[in-house]
Amino acid sequence: MTEKREEWGSRIGFILASLGMAVGTGNIWRFPRMVGTNDGGTFLIAYLIANLVWSAPLIMLEISIGKTTRLGTIGAFRDFMGRKNTWIGAWIGFTCLAIMFYYAVVLGWALRYFVYALTGTFKVGMDSEALWNSFIHNPSQTILFQFIAVLIGGFIVYRGVQGGLELANKIMIPALFVSLVIAGVWAVTLPGSGLGLQYYFVPQWASLANPKVWLNAFTQSAWSTGAGWALMLTYANYMKEKDDIGVNSLMIVFGDACGAMLGGLAVLPTVFALSATPQAAVEALKAGNTGLTFIYLAKLFPTMPGGQIVAAIFFLALSLAALSSLIPMIEVGVKNFIDAGFDRKKATLIISIGGFILGIPSAYSINFCDNQDWVWGVGLLISGLLFAIAGYKYGIERIRTEIINKTSDIYIGRWWTYCITLFPVMFAILFGWWVVQAISWYPDNWWNPFETFSVGTMVVQWAISAIIWFALNNWLADWIKAKSPHITVDVTKSAAKEAK
Repeated sequence: MTEKREEWGSRIGFILASLGMAVGTGNIWRFPRMVGTNDGGTFLIAYLIANLVWSAPLIMLEISIGKTTRLGTIGAFRDFMGRKNTWIGAWIGFTCLAIMFYYAVVLGWALRYFVYALTGTFKVGMDSEALWNSFIHNPSQTILFQFIAVLIGGFIVYRGVQGGLELANKIMIPALFVSLVIAGVWAVTLPGSGLGLQYYFVPQWASLANPKVWLNAFTQSAWSTGAGWALMLTYANYMKEKDDIGVNSLMIVFGDACGAMLGGLAVLPTVFALSATPQAAVEALKAGNTGLTFIYLAKLFPTMPGGQIVAAIFFLALSLAALSSLIPMIEVGVKNFIDAGFDRKKATLIISIGGFILGIPSAYSINFCDNQDWVWGVGLLISGLLFAIAGYKYGIERIRTEIINKTSDIYIGRWWTYCITLFPVMFAILFGWWVVQAISWYPDNWWNPFETFSVGTMVVQWAISAIIWFALNNWLADWIKAKSPHITVDVTKSAAKEAK
């Protein structure tokens, strides 16, 4: 029996939940690293442009599909693109869930380090690398905190849209931004932080000619905002009929950028102020997400005045960011089960238990976790391309005029159409760059599916997923019982013709 359709209680509730979706660990640990290793202020310029030409248009497209169909990924692509393309929605939905499996593990790491900070584990002179290794190679600890992460996220989704998703984000997102502001203000008061601020905000204009800066900026924008993840498609299911698409999308992208900027403000001045030289600071920023956050910063915080407090605030912010992004990933799976006739509680239990079990390998092995992050993180670029293809099939101008501008508080011009039209070109450049990178890492065995970051491991896992969902296409189309309230005629012109 299909549940009564849920809705956001208010516009601010939708905005905060959407910001929670967008502002994740990538804003706090990846963004500062990208700024630090891509010429600081120059990267900011490229990043803001990427938000306008990649992320904002794609999020508008996602919301348009979700609001129009009122279905999760499987049903949305069935009704928006036609029955024979149902499998595409399943591929996109599974890609998001595959990230959820290991993202709960990452939230578990943040929660563990928040507990470390509260209990005074971080001390001057401690071996932060040994602390990290002792935790990450202790499955009883990593799996326990992964379980706690799934339990918290599942409980919030279990409570529904207004009583769970909306209420939780009304608490979490203000707390997250306040935590980042406090950590940022504290960081800029450190002696020597001015060098970090100068590096952060002053562009090196010549670097705008460096393709690597632009490629990293577009990658950061795509991963940070969640554009093409199907998260916004799912959240858009619960929008009211008159809710705006254009302004809300721009607010989400702008809010995500603010979260990233605050994350950079908390990290970059700290690293520069407490490093021996600017070169040492940049080297620290190259240490990777886990290296920077759980090793280098954990070692730096105790050397700061009031560092224990700042450490607790920082890891609280990281935990809130990870949790607010984990919740919509769970909801992506739950919404598809609801569309198939399951009630929310049963659907949440299925996705939470399944997500915990399938996430155990990532909790057990850091190498497996890195592999999954690589495979499905790059896979999200393909998801974005598939959304653009859905837009082409339905009609890009038709979406802009009949869906987006129908209720938009501001007029969305043809720039949106041009951006979506050019999306395959941007995708080809960005995706091709990552493939070339991977080949350079494994010049002799880039094809090997058992190498952590190889091209082979991506292709094999994507292909297995695609083959399974393609084979199940007709079953999936029938499995989704719900129908779109706004699409009564298949976009292929004749559903009957397709059935033949």
